[in-house]
Amino acid sequence: MLAGVLERGGATKSVAIRRDDREEMALARRGRMNNYQNVRTAVNRWAQGHYRAIQDSGTELSDAGVDLARSVGVLEPTHIRVMLVDQVPIMEDPVISCLAKSVGMLNGTIMGMTFGHSIYIASGFESTRLYSHEFRHVYQYETFGSLEAFMEEYLHQVLTFGYSKAPLELDAKEFEIE
Repeated sequence: MLAGVLERGGATKSVAIRRDDREEMALARRGRMNNYQNVRTAVNRWAQGHYRAIQDSGTELSDAGVDLARSVGVLEPTHIRVMLVDQVPIMEDPVISCLAKSVGMLNGTIMGMTFGHSIYIASGFESTRLYSHEFRHVYQYETFGSLEAFMEEYLHQVLTFGYSKAPLELDAKEFEIE
C-alpha cells in the first residue's frame, strides 16, 4: 500500500524557507523570546513558512493515499501535499529546536511533521503507520479551522503534558494503521 501513497515524482527535496521568514527567525534568536506570546508567534511563523514550502513543492496523494487519509477522518485529502526530506527540518531554528527538545520531541528520530495540509516525511521512514498518524494531524487541523488555531492548541498541549502525552498526539496514535 505504501508505494502508492504519493503520486509519481515524490522525490526527496531540500527545504528553502523564504528570506523574510529567516529574518523573523533571526529576530527571535536575538532574545525576543521572553514570553509565551513571543514563542507562540515564532512557532506560527515557522509553521506557516513550512506550510507554504510544502504546498509549493510537495507531491499530491495518489488515490490510495487519499483513501488512507479519508480512513482516519481527513475531510479534504486532495489538498494534502507531502514532501519527502532527508531530515525533517526542525533543527534549523534554535528557538524551535530548543522548544522541541524541552517537550521531548527530540528523544528519537523525527519521522514526520504536519502543518495543516502540508506534511514532511523523512526518507526511509515511509510507512502506512506514519502516513496515517500524520493524516490524523491533518484531520485535527481541519477541525480547528486554521493552522494558527491548531498550532496554538498543539503548543499548549506539548508544553502542558509533554510531547508523548499530549492529547492530540495520543489521538493520532490511536488512528495509526499498521
